[in-house]
Amino acid sequence: MDYGLGGIDLPPPMSDVVCPFCAMACDDLAIARERTGQLRVTASGCARARTLFALPALPAHCFIRGGAVPLDEALDAAAGLLRDAASPAVGGLAADTEGVSTALALAERLGAVVDHAASDSLFHGLRAFQVTGAMTATFGEIRNRADLFVLFGTEFERHAPRLFDRIVRPPTALFRDAGTARGFLIGPGEGTAPDGFERLSADLTHTPAIAAALSQLLAGETPRGDRVGGIAMEDLARVATALHEARFGVVGWIAATLAPADGDVAIEAFNRLVVTANASTRCAGLPLGGKGNALGANYVCAWQYGVPLRSRLGAGPPEHDPLRYRLKSLLAGGEVDALVWLSALNGAELPDTRTPMIVLARPGQPLPRDPEVLIPVAVPGLDHAGSIHRGDGVAALPLRRLRTTAMTLPSAASVLSALLDRLPASPVPLRETAHV
Repeated sequence: MDYGLGGIDLPPPMSDVVCPFCAMACDDLAIARERTGQLRVTASGCARARTLFALPALPAHCFIRGGAVPLDEALDAAAGLLRDAASPAVGGLAADTEGVSTALALAERLGAVVDHAASDSLFHGLRAFQVTGAMTATFGEIRNRADLFVLFGTEFERHAPRLFDRIVRPPTALFRDAGTARGFLIGPGEGTAPDGFERLSADLTHTPAIAAALSQLLAGETPRGDRVGGIAMEDLARVATALHEARFGVVGWIAATLAPADGDVAIEAFNRLVVTANASTRCAGLPLGGKGNALGANYVCAWQYGVPLRSRLGAGPPEHDPLRYRLKSLLAGGEVDALVWLSALNGAELPDTRTPMIVLARPGQPLPRDPEVLIPVAVPGLDHAGSIHRGDGVAALPLRRLRTTAMTLPSAASVLSALLDRLPASPVPLRETAHV
């Protein structure tokens, strides 16, 4: 049978496909391949998955400052730019495990800073974990046992599109009645809440105070005042009572929607709230978000170099500093003179910077301007196999190659390896960089 672009017979739909387009990494998708070679989600999946799986497998040119060139010429130009750089950085890092690993190897060769596009929310959680520890659970345990959810934040449908049908109110569950979980949505906004949920409108800049007041109420104490963060204290008391009476409660949040200045303080308060609830019942924290395989990128950096992201790699011990090596701050301060940006998945929109950029991006990636070098790369989980880490941190899920055409683009890992081959073999010494 010919399953190519001109084939007569079409392959059967593929089942149990992993979606790489958010940190939930749903693994129940059914995908069909059309006669044109285009993919179509036929069961499960969200609107984002249906859009991104349907990306066409079209040939794409490399570009140097907007002019189309062959791949080898683009790689030569990229290597020349990096050889002349004094303070390079490797960012974005939205890719599968192999793509991230090769990007870090490039950073080591260059003596470059490494950071993920979504690291702000990632490091809110890491800093809070260092202070308070955390009591969390896997997606599977929460799906099968949790009967009450207290969810802080907004835009759950954007950051975790299938949260409710996969985890909160799944069609089947092992140790609870499926579809019966109840809870509260705490954050700005109005409108109808999902079945069984009550919306409590609140100002998320006061999230730490709201979570602290809930902890006091659970501990039998009386918080000061009659409102906190815009929520009446009697309403908050109902949330505390529900947590106390639940068999398995969950406190969930999306770090990307918390106030940037005090997101880590808010997550510390969530962690303390979970600990307080566990004095009388079972409760777990549920951090959500982490687009572009952010958690996976941090894991790869940790197991290869012994440090998290926001580090500088090179000839000598890796140097980690989550404030000094925050890439957004370095770019804003003009402290990077060459940036390699990896965006093979969604979740790594290009920074609006005048810093010279070498961009490895999936076709269709929006560009604020023509970068110095643009190299289109394949999408993991569509055009090549690989793996990504699920947002609960316990599973690396396999990605499959779903389409095969003569026009398939190179993987990010293969392009980065070819770029490494064009650079000097010896790591450069670490250079002094000003504190941000």
